[in-house]
Amino acid sequence: MRNARIEVVKILCNLELIYPPPFFDIMIHLILHLPDETVLGGPVHMRWMYPFERYMKKLKNYVRNKAKPKGLIVEGYVADEALTFCSMYLEGMQTKFNRADRNDDPGLPKRQFFVFSSQCRTMSAKKIVELCNEAKKPLHWYVVNNCDEDEIRSYKSELKLELPESDFKKEFPSWFKEKGLVYGSLRAYSYTACIVNGVRFVMNSRDL
Repeated sequence: MRNARIEVVKILCNLELIYPPPFFDIMIHLILHLPDETVLGGPVHMRWMYPFERYMKKLKNYVRNKAKPKGLIVEGYVADEALTFCSMYLEGMQTKFNRADRNDDPGLPKRQFFVFSSQCRTMSAKKIVELCNEAKKPLHWYVVNNCDEDEIRSYKSELKLELPESDFKKEFPSWFKEKGLVYGSLRAYSYTACIVNGVRFVMNSRDL
């Protein structure tokens, strides 16, 4: 950590050659104290104040009359504790103890093929996209390559009998189409946000 403090000083000196003086406010200056703070205080998670600061914001939201903030905070805290205690014994209604997780993704009904039974919960409006023929080819290959072996064994066996020397990845889309198993336009649904396996994914364009 002592070496880190020396390196931090050197880095800030190099930054002073690039950025103007207004860039170096109090937050940039605090970087100098981080190595010493780590040595004296230990790991950050042992003295992390963020949960308490976040809870203080919740308490301050109870204030409706700024003339008596402390009394309103106490009143709101007591009411919240009482409602939380009572909700432990309520049945047949949603409470903070039985509600689904914020990023919960309920399973979709099983489809015929395993590859279409993904666990996903969409969080935006649906946009329909028409796929061209070139976009269909890798899509067909993805479906075939990720399906369970028992589900497409008959198709693979038939293709190997008709085209034994062919490249399966290259020839399968066109062969599949000639068999009449793929026809008409193919549409895809596009979303800007979704939840998969408890993780929320958001496109950069929506996050900006």
